[in-house]
Amino acid sequence: MSQQAAVTLNTVAYSPAGVENNVATWINRAASFYKGFKTLTQKFLDPSNGGTQTKMTFSLDIPVVATVDGANYRAGDLLRVNSAVVSIWVNGNSTSAERTDLQLSLKDLVDTTMFKNAVINLDPAFG
Repeated sequence: MSQQAAVTLNTVAYSPAGVENNVATWINRAASFYKGFKTLTQKFLDPSNGGTQTKMTFSLDIPVVATVDGANYRAGDLLRVNSAVVSIWVNGNSTSAERTDLQLSLKDLVDTTMFKNAVINLDPAFG
């Protein structure tokens, strides 16, 4: 098990915030108040009841907080949260090369035009 260390995503630094109930948490506290904190979590579940799959779930929450007063909100109000959840199942019999292939494929997926258009422009792929 690797020790929890700082993580940087898109130039934003997330600091370790501990592990509780198999969930490791990292927080970016730049907003200086809780509802504006960006969070990253990793949940890791080993196989149980004779199963063969290890499940990993990564979650990223990026809140959007009002910086000025508006017609229906005040500065500091939480306007929305944009989130991503990535769930990965890995067979306990898989090799390091197979798991590396999965990791590299995921890395390449998020860098495709199709993925970027879906997230940035809300433009799904279609037939």
